[in-house]
Amino acid sequence: MRTFDKKTASLDHIRVAVIGAGVRSVSYLSNAPEAMKSRIRLVAIADSCGQRRKLLRERFAAWGQPAEYEDGQELLAEASFDALIIGSYNNTHADFAIEALDSDACILLEKPVATSIEQCRQLWEKFCRVGNPKVFVGFVLRYAPFYRRIDELIRSGAVGQLLAIDADENLSQSITSGFYRGWRRDDALSGGFMVEKCSHDFDILHLLTGKRVSQVFSIAKRTHFVERPRHEQHRRFDPQVIRNLALDYGDIHTKQIFENTPDISIYGAPSDVPDHQAVMLEYEDGTLVNFMACHGQPRVTRRIRVFGSNGSLEGDIDRGIVMHDIPFEDRLGAETKHYQVSFDESGHHGADSVINDAFWAAAAGGVSQSLAGIKEGIEAVIVGLAAEESKRTGLPVQLESLRNRVYAPQSGAPSTNTPVLAQ
Repeated sequence: MRTFDKKTASLDHIRVAVIGAGVRSVSYLSNAPEAMKSRIRLVAIADSCGQRRKLLRERFAAWGQPAEYEDGQELLAEASFDALIIGSYNNTHADFAIEALDSDACILLEKPVATSIEQCRQLWEKFCRVGNPKVFVGFVLRYAPFYRRIDELIRSGAVGQLLAIDADENLSQSITSGFYRGWRRDDALSGGFMVEKCSHDFDILHLLTGKRVSQVFSIAKRTHFVERPRHEQHRRFDPQVIRNLALDYGDIHTKQIFENTPDISIYGAPSDVPDHQAVMLEYEDGTLVNFMACHGQPRVTRRIRVFGSNGSLEGDIDRGIVMHDIPFEDRLGAETKHYQVSFDESGHHGADSVINDAFWAAAAGGVSQSLAGIKEGIEAVIVGLAAEESKRTGLPVQLESLRNRVYAPQSGAPSTNTPVLAQ
């Protein structure tokens, strides 16, 4: 159920600017609370593709006639806005965010917040200098009812001391296609598979453990989506089939209009992306995590098993099920409690409506809580980059030196996980 309270919003009109006219930006605009849509004014769009700008402008024509820019830096220099959505290519996120932090706008910065350690350092340095708390990083999993329930159970002591987590991400043929036919296949644009896609997962693991990762080891392979005879290719990956599949955060029509991917086979398509990758994480308190991401799976879902000293959890986000095993004290076995987690159809298993309610309330001048900001965004990128490095070298990566390169000059900076207050 959506929780937006229109009484908390104070601006009569919300001037919104968008950098990157793609599917994710459309999703953030489409999921604005109904109570606020009449007050939104789309004032500026920046995208290097004129056709995408035109499509976005026409899709939201009821919100006005926005100024158009080919480059986000031009928009930031010339446009005036109350809210900014940054949904451009990953390698541009940090540069646009660094400039945007000088504004008083509420910023929705799509993940990942950066694609290199140097970008992370520059972004953190600017954030510490400006201290703008009104940043929402697009880590939607933090807002998902499924993970909120798991976090509540862990925090309540339901499993005792946290010992280990086994988690996976299953990518369907639609999302898989995007990594082999779209811009995400190029690590220079995306930051790498672990940074682009799995920064979501590293962030939620940070939330659930409450600790930082100290060491990362990763192995990646591409063994199925390689050149092979036609009879060995699964038909569900044919371009004409994939074209008619929706993403988990947008309808088919939106995807077909805004996602510009070539109609080529993903088998043997040039791409830097593996089709499966495993990551082992060691946390500062000794908690161990196994994480697996695998393309081409039957369902878009994430599954998790949490192992504690006095209980365990097991869940599947797509099925909305969490099971809690509680050991008997006087005999073998355990009592099992089942929790059914409901979610709406806004996208990302109900998370899109929650993050949008929070963001738009803050954009309108109300009080709202950002569950993930710049610090959380950077931490996830650091882990993702370490996994990419380990994949290349075959060696574990210690994170202390990476963090020192990012944070050391500003070690006393405030946390970003604080309430967003009306200015």
